[in-house]
Amino acid sequence: MPNRRYHIHVVCADNDQLLVLDSIAIFFQGRAFLTYDVSSKLPKASLYGRQCIDACDYVLMVISDSYGTAHNTGVSQMHLSYLNAKAKLKPLLILVKKHHNEANISRQLQAFTGMVTSKEGKIYYYETEIDIEQLLIQAYYKMVGSHQIAAGWIRTTEELLKSSKPSVSEVLAATLAHNKIINQENTVISNQSMDDNVSKQIVLTDTFEIQYKAQAYEGGNLTDVTRSMVLTWQDLLLTLIKMPATFSSYGLQSGINRLIAIQAEIDIKLEMPNVHAVARCQISQDDINYLQQQLVAANWIQLTTYDTRVTQDLWKLTFHAKKILVDKKSATESPSTLTSTS
Repeated sequence: MPNRRYHIHVVCADNDQLLVLDSIAIFFQGRAFLTYDVSSKLPKASLYGRQCIDACDYVLMVISDSYGTAHNTGVSQMHLSYLNAKAKLKPLLILVKKHHNEANISRQLQAFTGMVTSKEGKIYYYETEIDIEQLLIQAYYKMVGSHQIAAGWIRTTEELLKSSKPSVSEVLAATLAHNKIINQENTVISNQSMDDNVSKQIVLTDTFEIQYKAQAYEGGNLTDVTRSMVLTWQDLLLTLIKMPATFSSYGLQSGINRLIAIQAEIDIKLEMPNVHAVARCQISQDDINYLQQQLVAANWIQLTTYDTRVTQDLWKLTFHAKKILVDKKSATESPSTLTSTS
C-alpha cells in the first residue's frame, strides 16, 4: 500500500451506474480517499459538492447513462460539479461510457457529453464496469504524474495506526485538515465564510512578475524579444473592470496583453534606442495560467458557462472583486474629504 494518498471527489449522476462506482471504490481503497456527489434532491447538495471540490486534490468524473436529477436551475449536480471543478482549475480525470446507436440517451446527457468531450483533451471511454480497473490503472497514474500539485496525506507509522485504529471518516477528516494546514503555509486563507468562495486573499499593492514576448522593429529588421515586467494586483483589477460582462480565457489574456503593451514599448526602447515600433506583446502562457488560478482562488472571477451549447468557458468579474475596488476608492478619497471639511 503506498504511503501517500490523495482526496479525490467523484462527480457523477445521482441515479446511475452503481456497479461502476463500486468498482471505483474498490480500485481506490488503498490509493485515495473518495467523496461523491449526492442527490440533487437534497437542499445542500450543491454546497456539499462545492466544498468537496474546494478541498480535494483531484476530480474524477463519470458520465454514464443518466444526466442526473436537475436542480431548479435546470442543470444536474453532475453538471454543476463539473463547472466548479473547471472554475477551481482542478485536475480532471474523465470516464465516459460508450453507447450503442440504439441506446436511449436523453438530450440533456447528449448535450452535456458533447460539451465536455469538445473541451477536454483526454477522455477515457469504457463499456462495462469490468473495464474500469484496467482503465483506471493507466488514467490515474498518468493524471497524478502530470499534475503533481497536491501534497496528499502521508501515512504515519504502522504502530501508530494500529494503536489509534482510526475510522474511515476520521482518516478523511485528518486528510482534509492536513491539506488545509499545507495551504495555510503557502497562502493567506480568507476568514470569510465558505459561501463567499474565497480561498486566498490578494493585497492590491502587492506586486508580481510576469514574462512576455514582443516583436521589436529596428531599421527594417524584426527582433523577437523576451522580457519581464512587475505589475501590481491593482493594475490587474483595473484591467478586469474594463473587460466585457463575460469574457473567455483568451479575452482575459488579450486584456492583460493590452495592459503590459505600453510599458513594454517604453522598456524595450530604453534598452534598444533604435527601435521605432514594438508589436505583438504577449504574456507567457505559464504566467496567464498562474494568474487565472490566483484570480479564481481570490474569487475575483468566476465561471459563468451554464449553457451546454457554449463551446468555450466564459468568465465574469465577481461582486467581491468590484467591492474591493469600491472600498479602495472610498479609502483613498476619505482623507481628502476630511481635509476639505476641516
